[in-house]
Amino acid sequence: MRDYKKIVETLTNNNFVIIKNFFTQNTLRIIKSEIKKLEKKDLNKRDKHYVLNDKNQNVLSSMHNIHLYSKFYKDLISECDLKHVILERYGSRSKRIFNASLFAKPKSYGLPTKIHQDNAFFNLENAEALTCWVALDSSNKRNGSLFYYKGSSELGLQNHIPEGNLGASMTIEQSTSFLKNIKKYKKIYIDVKPGDCVIHDALVVHGSEGNKSSTNRRAINFSISSLDKVDKIKLKIYKDKLRKFLNKKK
Repeated sequence: MRDYKKIVETLTNNNFVIIKNFFTQNTLRIIKSEIKKLEKKDLNKRDKHYVLNDKNQNVLSSMHNIHLYSKFYKDLISECDLKHVILERYGSRSKRIFNASLFAKPKSYGLPTKIHQDNAFFNLENAEALTCWVALDSSNKRNGSLFYYKGSSELGLQNHIPEGNLGASMTIEQSTSFLKNIKKYKKIYIDVKPGDCVIHDALVVHGSEGNKSSTNRRAINFSISSLDKVDKIKLKIYKDKLRKFLNKKK
């Protein structure tokens, strides 16, 4: 039985928390088998991303909205025992699951994920959402580990701009004030084993390193929220900003 009060206490203090052995090894085997099935499926072009290797061949980088293409993932995520975390953190018995993805971070070619805050994408009025990142392979600094700026949620939502690497990805604008303020927070790299889970809130500043190693660094990622409403004005601004950026790239 997990100590949810302790989990939420750490989450509140650090803005992230590690839960060891979130999935069993047997569940991990099934997850990896389902990934192979999804790799062969024709997903919406916006939901499947590749990078080129030095032989000019496509290497899978990420898949988004995997719960829409796989009943297994939909059921797996829906049944995850995280309602207690939402209840303790936000006082809500309701939870909404969205944004389920696979981040493949392929060996030698996995790109870094620039620093960002998840609510720049979610556009929730109160930022009442948590992201759950589950390692399918061992993750460390060499093969693309996550890193967090501990306690940085107190900065509030920063201005984000399109980052140019991965489709609709955004990164925090490197303003003078941001670069000054972020120095107050300790940067912590996360080393985890397959089956471990990292939960973080929607405002913590975080990112991940590129993968230049000889091993893959795969993870599934999904977000859960209370019934926090989407700020439609902020969502429109976000979409307009991306549309202009993507049109320039054409």
